[in-house]
Amino acid sequence: MPRKQQFSSKQKKQQLQEKRKRKQNQADKFGFGSDEDSVKKKEEETDLKKDVEERRLNVQPVGTAHERVNKYSLMFGRESKEEIDKNIKQSKEPLLELNSTLLEAKVEDFAVESPDLGMPKRGKWSYSMSKQKLELAEQKEFREWCNRLDEYYQNLGRGSYYERNLETWRQLWRTLEMSDVILFVCDIRYPTLHFSPAVYKYITEELDKQVILVLNKVDMVHPSVSVSWKRYFEQNFPEIRVVLFSAFPDEQKLVENTGRRLLKKQNIRKPGWAYGAESLIKLAKSHFEEKKKRNDVTPTGEKPGVGEGGEEGRKEEEGGGEEESEEDCVTIGLIGQPNAGKSSLINGILQDKKVSVSKTPGHTKHFQTIFYSPGIRLCDCPGLVFPTIAPKQIQIVSGMYPVAQVREPYSVVGYIAERIDLVSFLRLTHPCVEDEPDTPWSAWYICFAWADKNGYHTARTGRPDVYRGANSILRLVVTGRLCVRLVPPDYSQDTVEDSYKDILQELISFASKEESEGSEEDYSEESSEEEEEMEKDQKTGNKFSLLQVED
Repeated sequence: MPRKQQFSSKQKKQQLQEKRKRKQNQADKFGFGSDEDSVKKKEEETDLKKDVEERRLNVQPVGTAHERVNKYSLMFGRESKEEIDKNIKQSKEPLLELNSTLLEAKVEDFAVESPDLGMPKRGKWSYSMSKQKLELAEQKEFREWCNRLDEYYQNLGRGSYYERNLETWRQLWRTLEMSDVILFVCDIRYPTLHFSPAVYKYITEELDKQVILVLNKVDMVHPSVSVSWKRYFEQNFPEIRVVLFSAFPDEQKLVENTGRRLLKKQNIRKPGWAYGAESLIKLAKSHFEEKKKRNDVTPTGEKPGVGEGGEEGRKEEEGGGEEESEEDCVTIGLIGQPNAGKSSLINGILQDKKVSVSKTPGHTKHFQTIFYSPGIRLCDCPGLVFPTIAPKQIQIVSGMYPVAQVREPYSVVGYIAERIDLVSFLRLTHPCVEDEPDTPWSAWYICFAWADKNGYHTARTGRPDVYRGANSILRLVVTGRLCVRLVPPDYSQDTVEDSYKDILQELISFASKEESEGSEEDYSEESSEEEEEMEKDQKTGNKFSLLQVED
């Protein structure tokens, strides 16, 4: 019997690499999972051309679990090297004068001009179409829409992030078609950025469905800010109903102001009692009852447009629930931008962790349904970054873009520092204070000083890790420990209309009595005792002492 040939570890490694490469070639480039040859064939059939290089985020290794694991991953346009170098060079220039009025924003400041560019609409279809023909038609229309939008950004002279993954938009279409009432969830810190007029117009005019605007995370801003935003949307969009919501009210203690969350140690918050949950469910059910009486239709879905891209959606191979809802069952769909708190809102309503949540944008991959009661069903849609003309910096600050994937975070820190007194909040010392005391602050110096203060140094040279310092500042802002928020035009903390004073008092009743006193400027001042304690902690080597303050 012949002896077996020896198989070295090097040969084994090469064999595994070849196997991994074969599986990687079968990755799902276009979202409908096929091998490389068929993908090239479909590209030739549809004649698709990409004007902007695309970049997938939060990509999982292919071949480890499932070949289509990255089908629903986030996809944005890739920044060019020239753009990154330009932003880095600009971050080393002196900061502009602090101007808090830059935080005032309207919906028109971020919305695209044409409603057709604000949202890709689903084309006409019928049950007689094959799956491949339908997917190719949708892919071609979607790519044409992306090219028109890229041309619009090019003529505008600047670009913004928006979702370029067709599969994620299909989840939105499916959620809108199967839902009776739509909850548009927005972060109360950036509501005009998260709200899309094009999507709102499509739902109310073409689908003829009710929209409820949910201003989530009201525990992160002053109660007067929440009331002002509620008044702003009710005045500018009379047909919309606005509900203030908080899935984690911090043991019935809402934050009184927006300057000083950085110095508060955050505990792990568990789903429980939620502010605004009961009124939200009642309002959604009343909306459906009104429509039911007005149109004289039942929730079983006997409505016009079935089979032609109407109410009943296309049956996908992934499943995700039955096509028709049960008798007297109301489906409430939740849509919005990534990190707006849609999944947390469901957990807050149900007072238990029923769906998975994460601080990383794009955690929810596929729409999911869960019953609140036998007659009410909730449908959670993955977050989508709707087209906007907002700067990329504020999109990163609002949590739409994963912080860990930001290639150039310094310009974002500069964007923040020109709107809030970041140097005072972080209590930074200028790196050139001894050599050149008159050197002005820049975004690069802020990141350098914060990295040096927290002990972030490179491995070889031991210099302050500027990138890690910038990344740390962005995480403080995204998680709300350093609160940056937009306010309505002509906002005044002390001026509230009589019709909204009851809501203001209701919010203030949940606020902490200790935080209800003092102005916003007082939050940047520190007592000498706190400074002595911080110096003492630094000497003992506690680099996390900056984020701890006793109540």
